[in-house]
Amino acid sequence: MQMARNIFISMSFVVMMLLVACQPNVTIDKFSLSCGSALSVKENDTDIIEVIAGGDYIIETDNRNALCTKDGNHITVKGVKLGSCILTVTAENGEQATCTITVEKSAAQKDFLIFSDPRVENWMDTPVYVEKTDGLQVTCERDTDVAGYHSPGTTTYGYYFVESGQFCRLSAPTDFAEKGDFQGGVVAIGDGNNDTRYYLCENVAVVKVINGKAWIEASMDMRADLRMVVELY
Repeated sequence: MQMARNIFISMSFVVMMLLVACQPNVTIDKFSLSCGSALSVKENDTDIIEVIAGGDYIIETDNRNALCTKDGNHITVKGVKLGSCILTVTAENGEQATCTITVEKSAAQKDFLIFSDPRVENWMDTPVYVEKTDGLQVTCERDTDVAGYHSPGTTTYGYYFVESGQFCRLSAPTDFAEKGDFQGGVVAIGDGNNDTRYYLCENVAVVKVINGKAWIEASMDMRADLRMVVELY
């Protein structure tokens, strides 16, 4: 009896050890971001960051080079303009995870100085080509600001969709005929419903002038740089 009891105890011990050995390793995810501490996204492109083990959380960025929006345990990142920003994600318990988001040149931006077709980029979702777009009117107004008031030395280029009323206007204290950087530029965007948004430009750069055309970049804090290839008048 004693031997049988010992054998039973020994077998029970072996079974218990086998059960313990077969248990899966359970690990608790640490609060973190799927991208790690760095993410690169091209201008106007988007990427997704997963928030791991975060529960509810809040997000903030130190500038607007990238637009970050939360959706459940995912953050959508859109590249707005060249440069970088720091995304900070704070969990309910106060833990924080940060990521440096770098916005790089898109293929369109890399090609901007190559092609000479008159156009406006980053006004709408796709480039607006002057010679291929029906119903589009283009104006060049000397000594006139973006709102249409008299302003000596200022030139305004305007693009209007006659049917919808949508428009885009850029003014700067230059005739755009020479390369250089110009302060005091303003962009006006109209949606056709009597809603016009004005953006003060951090800088207006004429980056190329050749064969009667100018390549212009207007940099704004609130949105992607407006890029234009214009016929000089």
